Amino acid sequence: MKFGCFTPQGWRMDLMNLGDGFQQYQKLKELTLEIERLEFDSVWLYDHFHTVPHAKPEATFEVWSTTAALAEATSTIRLGQMCGCNFY
Repeated sequence: MKFGCFTPQGWRMDLMNLGDGFQQYQKLKELTLEIERLEFDSVWLYDHFHTVPHAKPEATFEVWSTTAALAEATSTIRLGQMCGCNFY
């Protein structure tokens, strides 16, 4: 059996109150590295770039650049995209 999980990307306002976008990305990366350390098999990301349920001026991390950044930061965990829209 394999286990994966999602990492916060800000669109659910799950990175609010953590400072600026850099600090929010650092938290996203820190959580992803902890997931890897716990030996999960995969981390998944969504292709959302605005907050829900209401639009707020908060940092959100879209799927393609976030996947690339996390690929550089991690070494063993698999990275996946839950959805990806080419119409954006």
